[in-house]
Amino acid sequence: MGRAEASKIQYKYRSQLLTIPTSSVIKVLMISNNPREMGCLSDHLRRFAWKKFNVVATFDLKTGWRLAHTHRPDYILVDGSLGTEHIKAWVQALRKRRPFDQTAIAVLKDDNSTQLVIPGIQDYLLKDNIVSDTFALTVLNAIRLKVQEKRMTPKSVLSDWWPWNLVKSPVTS
Repeated sequence: MGRAEASKIQYKYRSQLLTIPTSSVIKVLMISNNPREMGCLSDHLRRFAWKKFNVVATFDLKTGWRLAHTHRPDYILVDGSLGTEHIKAWVQALRKRRPFDQTAIAVLKDDNSTQLVIPGIQDYLLKDNIVSDTFALTVLNAIRLKVQEKRMTPKSVLSDWWPWNLVKSPVTS
């Protein structure tokens, strides 16, 4: 596949994502131990002209757990400096809860030198690459991608065999 074809496919994919509706106010939860970064990132979101963002921030995962359950965010951004094992356990416990199985969760990384893979994380963002409008678009696209995934996932296997989902076959005589 040539570069032009790949670019067309990527453009088509992005335009499909942008057509998926999102709520009028996007709720974002930021968990980081760096108040300066959180302030800068929340300012990026608040200045975004096309969408309104409601940003809630905290400094630890324990308070983040409580805020996630009270505010039900559409997007959660966790700082990678909080510790891989702590984040992994937190995300795993959060994903087990029904309201959060489709929430977009991203990790904010300092650099690309270490490979960080945590199950349940949708995106990994580099701190140095975040600028105002691109960060807001990244948040929106992550939410839209989760909405699209939810639409595309088939019903669970368990629900397929329940009697109310069965199609009655015609009676032959």
